[in-house]
Amino acid sequence: MQELPLAIDLKQVGKRHGRQWVLRKVDLEVTAGSIQAILGANGSGKSSLLRIMCAFDRPSEGGLTWNLGGRAISAMDVPTQMAYCAPDQGLIADLEVAEHIALHQRLRRSITGTTHQQVLELALLSDKGAVRVSDLSSGMRQRLALALAFTTDASALFLDEPTSHLDKAGKAWYQSLVADWRRGRTLVVASNHDTTEYPGANSVWEFAQS
Repeated sequence: MQELPLAIDLKQVGKRHGRQWVLRKVDLEVTAGSIQAILGANGSGKSSLLRIMCAFDRPSEGGLTWNLGGRAISAMDVPTQMAYCAPDQGLIADLEVAEHIALHQRLRRSITGTTHQQVLELALLSDKGAVRVSDLSSGMRQRLALALAFTTDASALFLDEPTSHLDKAGKAWYQSLVADWRRGRTLVVASNHDTTEYPGANSVWEFAQS
């Protein structure tokens, strides 16, 4: 397992698409090993900010630094150090659930000792291994995506509205997942002010209401 959690520092970060700015002058420091909540209404830019923090997208202005145990890492290296989960993020619909777990574990190293069956059980899908992902309910797909993210050997977890598609029992399951599987790693959660999504947050950053 990754030994050190990831720290992130954003200075005056902005992002625009064409002539429209979706982010402007964001200053945010995410401490290594903390739970950081990023709050905003739908369309506020929180998903765009999360993707910039993951180094999936480049900012249009400002800059970011990522630090791992006192050592700066490049944007190219960030995706290898983190796991990401967003609603309807593109699970491979034609694969069976067990096949999807096996593929994920071939492409991304799992936390030591995590078996295919353990991921199935963690996602509450023990009897769904031979079911196609496309045939799962939206809540089942969300649990699968979250279980894959949390069992990935990563220094940080980035979650975009993680309880989307989850009912009351599913939200309780998610909170147990955070308690049992975060394991000191940096956790950054983008949320539409749903406090069940960022239990025990050390810091909250909120988009100003327009």
